[in-house]
Amino acid sequence: MAIFVGSGALNLDLFYEVSELAELSFPGVEFRPGGEAAGDRETLYALRDYLEARGRFVAALGGGSAANTVWALSRFGFKTAFIGAAGRDEEGERALAELAEEGVDLSRVVISGTTGMALIVLDRRRDRFIFVSPGTAEKALAEFDPPLKKGEWLHLSSLITGEGLAFHRRLIRRAFGPTSLDPGEIYAARGFKTLRPLLERTSLLFITEAELDTLGLPPERLLATGPELIFVKRGPRGVTVFSRRNGAFSLPAESPPRVVDNTGAGDFFNAGVLAGLARGLSPEAAARLGVTVAAVSLRDYGRRGCPSRKEFLNWLGELFAGDKRNGTSRRYG
Repeated sequence: MAIFVGSGALNLDLFYEVSELAELSFPGVEFRPGGEAAGDRETLYALRDYLEARGRFVAALGGGSAANTVWALSRFGFKTAFIGAAGRDEEGERALAELAEEGVDLSRVVISGTTGMALIVLDRRRDRFIFVSPGTAEKALAEFDPPLKKGEWLHLSSLITGEGLAFHRRLIRRAFGPTSLDPGEIYAARGFKTLRPLLERTSLLFITEAELDTLGLPPERLLATGPELIFVKRGPRGVTVFSRRNGAFSLPAESPPRVVDNTGAGDFFNAGVLAGLARGLSPEAAARLGVTVAAVSLRDYGRRGCPSRKEFLNWLGELFAGDKRNGTSRRYG
């Protein structure tokens, strides 16, 4: 069975509920539904106090795209590890403890500086706004070269700093097995030329329609750059998968059991796809698994909504049986 190793930003997410985003007013911050803003730690603390007075604190949970994905994969029963940096602070301790409790190997995490934090604000319509304050821990990655081992599947998501991007370029050059990338808005905004060294060594690319528009390239051009499969995440309209071998196909989204919060849904989609491929599902069945995992994850805040191992295994069995009937099952990588 594959060993998944994730690398990307590591954050502590603070969740707040308010009545209406439109009713909030804070200097320099526009509370736009679906929007995201960034600022320094002083601004984050001031905004946190503002939300404490006008809303309801819900939860403090670990975050970060690759961290969410390997956390879910560990929950599903895979061996996992995380490579990156966390701050020498309470936020870092909490974020790492959450990963460790789910069985993620943290032996390749460097501890330095401060941990990134995010305020996630939801209103009664489940509209969401995020305010991010990057920490300084990533600076330590400039001199960090952890080993990669045979049999490991490397999954990357974005890091904020130039040191972080350079670190990922070094890391992916040393990967032995399959690699996957979810660039997020941060890496996509750096442009195709900057991202190309990663894309050339990427086996699977997970990307949203908005990020694809930011890059300004069609999926066919990206396939020619390196990836074998591209999963274009389309939110409530499902996913379109582009394959170098078999063309493209689309799947609709599934209706969630209930919608509480969509934070991390894309990361859990990634986990479902990676788990399905590693267990021998066809790309189409793996994409269906990803869609199911993402839909169910909306039932609670952040990682709290992630499906259990039992749920995952039930869906996997059903999809694997369908693959066998269709003669399409194969092991990826």
